[in-house]
Amino acid sequence: MNKKIKNFLPKKLLARLLLIFLVPLILTQSLVVFFFYDRHWEKIINRFSNIASNQVGLLINEYKFYGIDEAKKKARILSLRIGKTIETKNNLSKSFFEKKIQNNLENRIDRNLKVFFDKDSIELNFDFNNERLFIVFPRKYLLSETPTILFLWMIFSSLVLSLIAFLFLRIQVRAIHRLANSAEEFGKGRFVKRFKPEGATEIRMAGNAFMKMRRRIRNYISERTNFLAGISHDLGTIITRIKLQLEIMRKSEAIDSIKNDIDTMQIFLKEYLDYSEKIKITKISRVNIYKLLNEILNSNPKLYKRVNLKCRKTINIKINKNNLFRIIFNLIENASKYGKKILVEVKRIDNNLMISVEDDGPGVPDKFKKKIFRPFFKIDKSRNLNEQGSGLGLSIANELVKKLNGNIIITASKKLKGSCFTIKIQDLKFF
Repeated sequence: MNKKIKNFLPKKLLARLLLIFLVPLILTQSLVVFFFYDRHWEKIINRFSNIASNQVGLLINEYKFYGIDEAKKKARILSLRIGKTIETKNNLSKSFFEKKIQNNLENRIDRNLKVFFDKDSIELNFDFNNERLFIVFPRKYLLSETPTILFLWMIFSSLVLSLIAFLFLRIQVRAIHRLANSAEEFGKGRFVKRFKPEGATEIRMAGNAFMKMRRRIRNYISERTNFLAGISHDLGTIITRIKLQLEIMRKSEAIDSIKNDIDTMQIFLKEYLDYSEKIKITKISRVNIYKLLNEILNSNPKLYKRVNLKCRKTINIKINKNNLFRIIFNLIENASKYGKKILVEVKRIDNNLMISVEDDGPGVPDKFKKKIFRPFFKIDKSRNLNEQGSGLGLSIANELVKKLNGNIIITASKKLKGSCFTIKIQDLKFF
């Protein structure tokens, strides 16, 4: 399809369906009105011409045999006027139908006929016995109630049909809209409330297919979570036994090194379980951002005593609290590993929430900005296990923020000269 036509057409489905319905309706009715009026006016003109020529002949005979007075009496009976005139009126411009009436009458009355149209009357001016006579007809002869009734009936019926079509199409489009919203919400990991397939058979089929897919994905998530929880429990038991055996053994540098390795294994195991559960679907709730940030800071006062918080106390949103908590927690924890000073700043721009976490550390090189969100990725190429963390914190935060319809942007900190991780979450409901 031509791009110009695409740009001209409406973007929404309801508008396109209404366009498909209304355009043929309007074109059809326009053609009906055109042909009806053309035929109708043809009949009106012929009828008036017949009446006018017959009555002109009748009044001329009265005038010829009985005089002008008898002709005037007969004219009054016919609701007409007849008389002599020596004045010639200006033949002003006429409409299309007036010209047709004049041509039709001139073909029937061959007496140097002139036809003049007024607001309420039609005057025929013609020659008779070396005199100039006029006969005035009421203009209501050209009036008919049929076109008005038809026109009003067509408008009324079109409005009723259009309203019925709009309501019906709106129901169909609403079903598609609900299906699309439910699929989008589920794709972002949000809880879908009471979705029920509705609408036409094809839309119901799509809705049922979505529900089956959602059920299978939930079952898969549940089975995977249970499986990993079982593995975690078994591995935790084994690690605990090893640690107990090491406590019994004599202390040495080798034993201490093994203990450190076991502690690192436990950190890896815990963070891997957290990463594997990142797509768990939970409900949204009302959250005060200032209180949430204080909960995060109070969870480990020693670690976060270096944090400087800038946030208004009145920012309230509807969001998945657990996911947002984990995102901010991971970013602050990452900043604490590389910097001594941390700045957390919250801003609201329209319906978007901006949360920036800055530090005074070495920053993130440009070549690592895309790789840093990969699971288990560390900027330290040696992947030193003595370094705290497994490389999953930023990956978990990035996956969770996508579920909240947002993203994380990495820039250089202007205030602390280190790195700046900015969380941008769009289209939120503030209250």
